Amino acid sequence: MVYWREPLLLWLMLLPLAILVISTVREKKRLTQLVDDELLPWVQPPSRSGWEGLKPLLLSSIWALLILALAGPRTPQFIPNDLTSAQDRVIILLDYSDSMRAIDARGLQGVVPRITAATELANSWLDPDVPIVETGLLAFSGSAHWLLKPTMDSHLIQHFLAQGDELYLPTLGSNLVEALSAIRTLPRGPDTKSHIVILTDGDVVLENSESIGSTLVSLHASMPMTLNLIGLGGGEPTQVPGHPSANTQMNSTFLKSLASLHPDFSYRTPESLLGQPLLKWLNIESRRITPENYARVVWSEWFSIPLLIALLLIVVLIHRSPTRWSNG
Repeated sequence: MVYWREPLLLWLMLLPLAILVISTVREKKRLTQLVDDELLPWVQPPSRSGWEGLKPLLLSSIWALLILALAGPRTPQFIPNDLTSAQDRVIILLDYSDSMRAIDARGLQGVVPRITAATELANSWLDPDVPIVETGLLAFSGSAHWLLKPTMDSHLIQHFLAQGDELYLPTLGSNLVEALSAIRTLPRGPDTKSHIVILTDGDVVLENSESIGSTLVSLHASMPMTLNLIGLGGGEPTQVPGHPSANTQMNSTFLKSLASLHPDFSYRTPESLLGQPLLKWLNIESRRITPENYARVVWSEWFSIPLLIALLLIVVLIHRSPTRWSNG
């Protein structure tokens, strides 16, 4: 997001256009006083070509670049946490049920366990150098556990995700209902919008599917939120590690049925989201920094780029002009 030291100076970029319009109108008015309208094409000066036609464009470009430099373009290098958007919050739910240990998901290193693919995918959304909104990590198996309450420290989030596939929760099962209920306990402002991202294989007990749907609808009714369901795993039955007689497969049909419960719910594939910035694919816009808080931000100043380009064009103009004058 680009900010300006003196944004009002940008209006000066229109000055060459205003001069062109005024001079054109005045010249046309002068000619109409000399000859009839039918004779205007015969008295108008011929169009400039070559260098003479390019020279006005070059002068206008130099002017625009100098105004850009004076206006002072800059981008935030560091923003205090309280100045970024506090209207949005992201909660990433990680399914740690036994079926997520099945090795049939596509990861960065080929075919990996589903939970490994899930943590790698979530990690790819974060860039330590890019500000994020409050983001929390919630893991669930038989019970729900907060790995990390919502924070804006992307380094800390990535630290937990990097070791996430080695985590074993104390209870067995896939209690998504309890995980969704845990989100209700988070304090939030009246305008806070939650973006819930669930990384799961959708392999749940049939009896729990109806309660998951009703919990999602109830949660949406209680607070502003969006839901993104991301399915991990393959469509073919795969053995569950540690359970030789149990097979599992990614239940995309169930996940899509949950996504159909409300327009704010959607089903996503991991391939479409790998490496995408979290705020971009969730369509979260950061709040602009107000002028009274500019002094609290560390800025990257970019005025030197248009200034150097303008100086280069001035050198070209000076180099070319004497040649044409001497030939005239």
